[in-house]
Amino acid sequence: MPQPAPRTTAAAAPARPRRRVQWVDAAKGLCIVLVVIGHAITELANHGYATGIWAQVNFILGPVRMPLFFLASGLFAAKALSESWPRLADRRIWVMVWLYVIWVPVREIFHALIPRTRVDEPGILAAPEIADPLAWPRLAARMAHAVVEPTSYLWFLYALAMFAVASKATAKVHPGIQIAAAAALNVLAPFAPVSWSWNFMTQMYVFYLIGMYAAPWIFAMVARRNPLVPAAAVALYAAGAGWILATHDTFNEGNTGLLRFALSLVGVTAAVNLIAMAEGTPLIEPFRRLGARTLPVFLMHIPLMAAIVFLANLVLPADPGLPGQPVLLALAGIAACLGVHRLLMAHGGRWLFARPERLRHAG
Repeated sequence: MPQPAPRTTAAAAPARPRRRVQWVDAAKGLCIVLVVIGHAITELANHGYATGIWAQVNFILGPVRMPLFFLASGLFAAKALSESWPRLADRRIWVMVWLYVIWVPVREIFHALIPRTRVDEPGILAAPEIADPLAWPRLAARMAHAVVEPTSYLWFLYALAMFAVASKATAKVHPGIQIAAAAALNVLAPFAPVSWSWNFMTQMYVFYLIGMYAAPWIFAMVARRNPLVPAAAVALYAAGAGWILATHDTFNEGNTGLLRFALSLVGVTAAVNLIAMAEGTPLIEPFRRLGARTLPVFLMHIPLMAAIVFLANLVLPADPGLPGQPVLLALAGIAACLGVHRLLMAHGGRWLFARPERLRHAG
């Protein structure tokens, strides 16, 4: 996602050229790779492909994936607290609203255009949803319902807009109180029985606030490059994950409440320190490069992977059972996203990824 120059306090400083922080970009790049692999697992499983150990790996890394992304997003959000509401809305709210309004129907219509297929069954099993006029009201209803409850991976856009509003509205409340309240929401998960997306959003807010208010300490911590910090964090994470696996039938059964929150904290601590320690090395360079271009991947990866799987279903007689199939699909999906993004940007499609300049009314 696009980001302003890093700041460590809420006080506004004189304007200066934007610069990137390598380890933060790499962290976002790692997040998007893990997100795409997770969705690749679901896409493959739904179409009859084996996913092997990757489904379990996806569950085990779940407590780190999105918390790391929202913490990284919060690291550069403190400046918004000193901005006027109109400027905040212009830079951090309306841009997300624009993208959400554009991509909810794009996603729904794209998926409605794809016929139903499976790799282990020949040909097309059912016509695309959009071919049935009786399905059009359902399609429209899903788009309308997305106004009050995100029902797809686009929930992250909704969340970033809501987080900008909430943090600005509570800017005069002591940060410790804000973080404690958000942590309670994470642990108690009051929306879990009624809405998976609102549950995710309320769970992620605490990490956005930690990134925002603890940015000076986080940057100072990773600058020390102390190997004992990630080593201890990895050990704690492994112990917690191991206990869940040993005492529950599935990882998600035990990944709840205070333990889930603790796993996320130590997992994010391990991740930011390990990534920062590898800063400037070839190991994280691909993640750094991807981290500066996460938006088109977030927006398009599921529709494009669905298209890739649809084509594979028509060509393959059976599941090839290749090692690491979710990773292969994820890499193909990421490459497709970046390629399609470049093509759209070169042919007038910038409005799909950024709010048109004429709609800006900064105050």
